Amino acid sequence: MRSHYGEALFSIPVNLEFGCPNRERDGSGGCSFCPEHGARAAQIADAKSVEEQIEKAISFARRRYKASSFALYIQAYTGTFASLVMQKEAYEKLLSLYPFRALHVGTRPDCLSESTLEYLRELNQKIDVVVELGVQTLHDASLAHMNRGHDAACSLNAIKRLHVKGLKVYAHLIIGLPNENLEMWKQSLKGLVDAGIDGIKFHNLHIIENTDLAREFSQNPFALLSEYEYAEALIELLRLTPSHIPILRLATDTPTHELIAPKWHMAKGQFGEYIAQTMRYRGIKQGDLVESKREESYEIPQKIDLKDGSSTLWSETYHDYYHPKAGAYIQAETLFIEKSDLKARLEKGDVNLLEIGFGMGYTTFKALELAQTLAKNRLHVNTIDQDRMLLQTASAIVPNALHVKMLNALFTCKTYEDDFTRIDFHTIEARYGVTLLSETFDVIFLDPFIESNNASLVTLEFFKNLRKLLKPDGILVASTTLHVSQIGLNLAGFDVQVANDENSDIKGVVATHSTASKSLHVKEPYRDPYGVWSDKMIESEHQKIFTCKGRS
Repeated sequence: MRSHYGEALFSIPVNLEFGCPNRERDGSGGCSFCPEHGARAAQIADAKSVEEQIEKAISFARRRYKASSFALYIQAYTGTFASLVMQKEAYEKLLSLYPFRALHVGTRPDCLSESTLEYLRELNQKIDVVVELGVQTLHDASLAHMNRGHDAACSLNAIKRLHVKGLKVYAHLIIGLPNENLEMWKQSLKGLVDAGIDGIKFHNLHIIENTDLAREFSQNPFALLSEYEYAEALIELLRLTPSHIPILRLATDTPTHELIAPKWHMAKGQFGEYIAQTMRYRGIKQGDLVESKREESYEIPQKIDLKDGSSTLWSETYHDYYHPKAGAYIQAETLFIEKSDLKARLEKGDVNLLEIGFGMGYTTFKALELAQTLAKNRLHVNTIDQDRMLLQTASAIVPNALHVKMLNALFTCKTYEDDFTRIDFHTIEARYGVTLLSETFDVIFLDPFIESNNASLVTLEFFKNLRKLLKPDGILVASTTLHVSQIGLNLAGFDVQVANDENSDIKGVVATHSTASKSLHVKEPYRDPYGVWSDKMIESEHQKIFTCKGRS
């Protein structure tokens, strides 16, 4: 929008109440997922006229987003389900109320008469017209199941007819429909891309009260996508969407009081940031699976050599270096390797190790060296870190050739293996990643880096999940010094010992399963009840509780 208009445009939704050809006059029927009000925008819900709708929506956009330029969006129901005379009267009245920069018309593929198309073509000469088409899916079985009233061929034909008139078409696509899977979502997306779609709005499936889908769900519940599950699917779809196609929406909005499921606890803005951040961390982009890869310049950030001969990097995210001044080797050996008693465990048998916060890989590398030196039993490491690109950066500065070999293998193949070690690298958000693991571990290494900025890795709920993954005789070693982290570990069912090195800046704790019940602590742990809160929100909520308790 900025490249085309010189500034961002904000949608001003309007409900003309033209109705829908798929509904009865009393409002019953319709698509199974669609509420009776036809997906009307919440900010205009109580407006009594189109003038008031526009006034409320513009006021909302200015207040919430500091918006100054707008596109009129005929959103609810079907924007072309009326006689041509009524369409002309309605559109021209609306466009006269404010100097809109564009007109978006939401409609169905089976509601585009030739006269309507011709009128929209003429209108497009005066103002940019975009038709937002409710495609939803290109699978006929799903369309029939949702009582859509048309087939996939109708959607593709509508796109073609609109393009013939020189009109842009944005498609709405629902991800998570019953009996559909990732492969089917990819097929729907490919069909739209092949049809030359001009923009896409992705919607995760919502079950809205008083819909046929809600009744179906109550009788026979089916799986819905959590924030993380939807994010993983969406990222795959974005990678298959050519980069010239704008993405107008990433997720669905439904008023809380109308939504039955799924109940997300990640804010809309946070979800968008999570998608963008995850793609940056993985070194992937929209369209990178279908477009030729461009050579990009790669700049090695400033490094610093530590006291023990290791090298580390400055983190722009956390505004600090990745390792203690005493050194990454020393931290790996004296905290993680020594305190976990890894050598004795490997001498006794095979060891299953989970590392959270792989970073530049020093700890896993020293564990790998130990397994090779003992040459007795196998070490299997599952390691979790969101930042895959740090592997590439680290491989350019770490001093050991074997370390470089390990990093390069994990970057390209996600796996490194030799006679005595196997390492599997999982590029995933840690809170979600640990819920996907089905095995248990002899040793868990946790490196939350700067805990106050990575509060999500030191919450009571996260510690409880780690406890489930730790074998009864297992041990958890964490490079955290916060008292609030120790409280969280205690309440999660661990006995905790501080493992601070008095002669260096290497600090940490050692935790093992506890059989004794824990007494209540005066100080609260960090909390993350849904496993999706941002670090800032976790810290903020903790401060609120702490302040309230202090006052009482």
